[in-house]
Amino acid sequence: MGGGMSGNFGNTKGTKASYRHIISSLPKNPNNLTKKGWTNTTPTGMSQNTSSQMFTNKNNGMRIRFDKGKKGATGYGAKDHYHILNPNSTGKHDYYLDKNGKPVPKNSKASHIIP
Repeated sequence: MGGGMSGNFGNTKGTKASYRHIISSLPKNPNNLTKKGWTNTTPTGMSQNTSSQMFTNKNNGMRIRFDKGKKGATGYGAKDHYHILNPNSTGKHDYYLDKNGKPVPKNSKASHIIP
């Protein structure tokens, strides 16, 4: 589905409603994503330097990142959460998508999706 002028989910297949369903059903344990048609595509450098994981949906090309909460951290750093990568991103101002599929800036509250 092309995103048109809104930038939502361009260059991926599916409908906005199907993406909302995926977003609303993200599991607490990211390893369960592989049972739902996702592939762990975490780059080597990321896996060696962080506890983050990247996943790509085999059916629609959607990409997400899971960040494990850290003990002693504050805010979102203390909570397990996901980020949905915007396939039409042109920079930091629209790097992620929020839970409704709308582009949001990197480091914004709306970019953090708590499972």
